[in-house]
Amino acid sequence: MCGIVGYVGKKEAVPILLQGLESLEYRGYDSSGLAYFDEAQKKIDCFKGAGPVSCLKSQLAGIHHSGCIGIAHTRWATHGAPTQENAHPHLDNKGYFAIVHNGIIENYKLLKQDLEKRGYQFKSQTDTETAVHLWHAKNEHADAIRESFRQAILHMEGQFAFVGMGLDEPDRLFVFRRSNPLLIGLGRGENFVASDATAFLPYTNRVIYLGDDELAEVFKDHVRIYNLKSGRLIHKKSVHIDWSQEQAQKGNAPHFMFKEIHEQPEVLKKTLKQRIKNTQIIWNELRPKDLDKLKQIERILAVSCGTAYHACLASKYMFDACTGIPVSVDVSSEFRYSEQQLTRKDMVLLVSQSGETADTLAALNEAKRQGVFTLAIVNVRGSSLAREADAVIYTHAGPEIGVASTKAYTAQLMVLALLAIYLGIIRNKISKKDASAFLAQARKLPKYCLQIIQKKSAAVKSYAESLKDKPNFIYLGRGINFPTALEGALKFKEITYTHAHGYAAGEMKHGPIALIDDQLVVICIAPQSKTYEKMMNNIEEISARKGIVFSIGTEDDQRLIAKSRFFVGIPRILEIFSPILTVIPLQLLAYYVAVAKGNEVDKPRNLAKSVTVE
Repeated sequence: MCGIVGYVGKKEAVPILLQGLESLEYRGYDSSGLAYFDEAQKKIDCFKGAGPVSCLKSQLAGIHHSGCIGIAHTRWATHGAPTQENAHPHLDNKGYFAIVHNGIIENYKLLKQDLEKRGYQFKSQTDTETAVHLWHAKNEHADAIRESFRQAILHMEGQFAFVGMGLDEPDRLFVFRRSNPLLIGLGRGENFVASDATAFLPYTNRVIYLGDDELAEVFKDHVRIYNLKSGRLIHKKSVHIDWSQEQAQKGNAPHFMFKEIHEQPEVLKKTLKQRIKNTQIIWNELRPKDLDKLKQIERILAVSCGTAYHACLASKYMFDACTGIPVSVDVSSEFRYSEQQLTRKDMVLLVSQSGETADTLAALNEAKRQGVFTLAIVNVRGSSLAREADAVIYTHAGPEIGVASTKAYTAQLMVLALLAIYLGIIRNKISKKDASAFLAQARKLPKYCLQIIQKKSAAVKSYAESLKDKPNFIYLGRGINFPTALEGALKFKEITYTHAHGYAAGEMKHGPIALIDDQLVVICIAPQSKTYEKMMNNIEEISARKGIVFSIGTEDDQRLIAKSRFFVGIPRILEIFSPILTVIPLQLLAYYVAVAKGNEVDKPRNLAKSVTVE
């Protein structure tokens, strides 16, 4: 959830740390801070405060910083309010150690009580401060700072990542990871540590992914990695990541969300190019034994959170239509407590943009405990989910910085649709003729997506101006577009801070219809499909009660246009692919209403991009 950056090299650390924090601010923006070794004064200097990284930059303006090693942090508050005292880094009472932290130390209260008895004074309400004081306490009896760092971690319970530095060894960073993302960027005469590669992409794209319970010493010209429990050295290979610096920057776009909405046609085009060769669907990441497993599965359990959960809900309709395989869909945080009895013929399908979502990783662990085949659909290479699942398929959406997911969602839908078609083909549920028809339609999606963005954005923007002050929105969809209603409502509430609720349209008469009056906006997702007439019945009922109908339907549907106050048309497409198109006007509506209300679109309040705590 929080953003961590560390640097050791030949350059001044502070500008690099600040640039890294700005790249990671989507991970948390309640407060921020940095610490570096002041070579002139031979001490650790620390600057921090409440508010975004821009506040920290103002605090540091005009001050010379002669240090080539440092750590920095942008916070999403868990323990303690977003104040200067609670901002990271935290130092021990004597200023020997500084530490930044992501995650939760579950036994921090007991540790804190013991440390207070030993004379340590706490200045914050955070669990993080416990870690730095414990590090100092353990150093009194250790022969090396690394060993005292290791001993401190062995006494802590929970899931967390740390980056620290010590006054007596100012040539290295001390790094640890457990169930929270942390990777090392390898440069020339300089090395980096960060929660996400976007923090150091301007300098290197060669990385080492730390695994759980791995501890590292990071010097400017080499890295040493150890197993936490044994203390033994581990050899790990570096890998190259294929994200560019330009992809992770906003460029001339007003917001990352705007940029990422507009990148969707290219993302879909790239996905199709990689996955479809002539008339075959290709999964380069999957091994022969993985493909054999796919032929044998008798049940799919799809598990995910947030936007990815809606992609999984849509995939149920895709798998139903193409494969005949029974599919259940669970929110990750509920799956691990459901006490489901899994079998060797089941497959647990886990979907995540970051691959670091704590609840989804917990669900993965439960599936592995029961010996079930696990398949991850992930955007981030080297992420925990990608490494730990039995098999992985990448969505290749590129870095998504906006907290409200857009291009990652449509990429997930595209991959899931192709997976459903593929399973239908290999299980003889889809004929070659039908498969060709599916793929021919799929190839039209990038063009259709581009048409919607280019031709409908202006209309949606004008509608947003008319609707920005409305207090309540209901989103309705049927069949495969019921999940689209949920996703549209989620996008809207995330960045506009307006109440919005998604429903299966058939449920309208079972309660929500009581809310309809002349001030309620009802977003109706009604492309021409097998549920079209039922949706039109819903719209008639809304109109009879003077509700404001905002519909998304097939282009030039005069019947739907006549019944709608606001209408956005989309090209005609096979129903299995329709959620990829119907969601785009909903993304645009949420974006333009948020802009009209003056909200911070890319950094909505109380949210963070990657939820790495349960």
